[in-house]
Amino acid sequence: MGSTTNRNPARRLDDASFLAGLPEFRPRLAVVLVSLTLMVAVVGWRFARDTGVRRVDAFARKAIVLFDAAPSTGTVASPPDAAAAEIRFRALAGVPIAFPRDDPDFIPVEVRREVFANRRAAVSLRFRYAGEGYLLVVSARDRLLGTPTVAAFPEGAFVSGERDGRSFVLWEREDATCIVVSEGDVTRTFDLVRRLFT
Repeated sequence: MGSTTNRNPARRLDDASFLAGLPEFRPRLAVVLVSLTLMVAVVGWRFARDTGVRRVDAFARKAIVLFDAAPSTGTVASPPDAAAAEIRFRALAGVPIAFPRDDPDFIPVEVRREVFANRRAAVSLRFRYAGEGYLLVVSARDRLLGTPTVAAFPEGAFVSGERDGRSFVLWEREDATCIVVSEGDVTRTFDLVRRLFT
């Protein structure tokens, strides 16, 4: 016995469906496919946006905790000058950064290695500028197979804010995430970051 096949061409066209929709247009299917595509795009965009917000929030929270912590009571007799602090900072961080050497208001207090958000190694510089205390924390971004991780926000952009009476300015540069925390006003902190570190 032979198998029965559908030889009716009209019925065969009803059973066939093409994604391109050229031979036969199905409006309900097209609407469903378009709406699913838009939903996936919106959800992906929200995940990407929320991930950046969470990373910035985690960095700011941890930097403020480090700022509020008392400086270490080591055997340092006097604070290092800007050149010595810069050399030590570069050696610990592995990120090229320059400190203002000829500015008498910039007084480095302490450079030390820290454990930052998500157990990442970071280097902090506690310093005073014009009598106010500041903390600079630099954390090199992780590399996976030789490619840098995705930035939390566009390069060259700054994120500033206030939390728990502290102001912070966060930016990313040269495979590193940097944040400065102070007790002062956020506009003053932002101005200091623009003048000294960018």
